[in-house]
Amino acid sequence: MTNLQNIPSLHGNCLWVNETGVLILGDAASGKTELALTMINSGRGTLVADDQVIIKRQHKILMVRPPEGLQGLMQIHGIGIVNFDNIAPVPLHLIIELVPHTDVPLIPEKSEKEIQGLSLPLLKLAGHEASSADKLWLATNLLKKEMLFNG
Repeated sequence: MTNLQNIPSLHGNCLWVNETGVLILGDAASGKTELALTMINSGRGTLVADDQVIIKRQHKILMVRPPEGLQGLMQIHGIGIVNFDNIAPVPLHLIIELVPHTDVPLIPEKSEKEIQGLSLPLLKLAGHEASSADKLWLATNLLKKEMLFNG
């Protein structure tokens, strides 16, 4: 049995998008599940974890998975708990922070967030914008080409 007290847990969602592990953070009702559902329904993302993510450092990689018993489950407001195809664990490559539209910079400077001593790229998006899923997809493409934050 896994001792979860020794494994950090974060409130957020995680997706596998374009061969990229993406952690989605934000306040309650910021659009985390909405963005995840849009990515999954468009065929551009696979669920890793909804609402809670377990992150474990393995050398210079952060691996993400859902808590035991929650794999594949997603709580959707107005619908309930739904089972989705899922993948876990996945390496984490990018962090998306959902913020109000007015807090999203027009041209972002390079930003990072440290988790367990490792720094990962951090991008701020507005969770309830219709284009947020497209921006997330674009961000994963730019990250893979090492062009994220080269605006």
